Amino acid sequence: MSATVQITLQNNTDELQRLNELVAQFGADNNFTVQEEYAVFLCLEELSTNIINYAWPNGGDHTFDVRLSVDETAIKIEFQDDGIPFDPPKFPKQDITKPVHERPIGGLGIHLVRQQSSEMFYERLDEKNILFVKIKRGQS
Repeated sequence: MSATVQITLQNNTDELQRLNELVAQFGADNNFTVQEEYAVFLCLEELSTNIINYAWPNGGDHTFDVRLSVDETAIKIEFQDDGIPFDPPKFPKQDITKPVHERPIGGLGIHLVRQQSSEMFYERLDEKNILFVKIKRGQS
């Protein structure tokens, strides 16, 4: 079993509804467990929101692509955008043992993605950010 779906989104948080509907159908079609579905939704929501809010500091209308694929062993998510360079795997890890008022602002979403994924890989290619996230099946 192997399946792939792709969507192009505008840099607008209203687009997250379209993404969620696509993922819900894709998950149902590919027998995602409740835990897998949660992990995928969390990763997509956090990373898409980061792209929408931070990739284009000068504003304007932009698009980005999200590709979701699944096989027997893993669910893979790929993001591509032409925003400013940003490498989430290199973002400093959060020390969640510290009280909230002592932690730096930002980064909690990336922390949550790290918790749900087994791999995260970034590259900058042809002026595009490409981020891959892998969630092992049956272990999320």
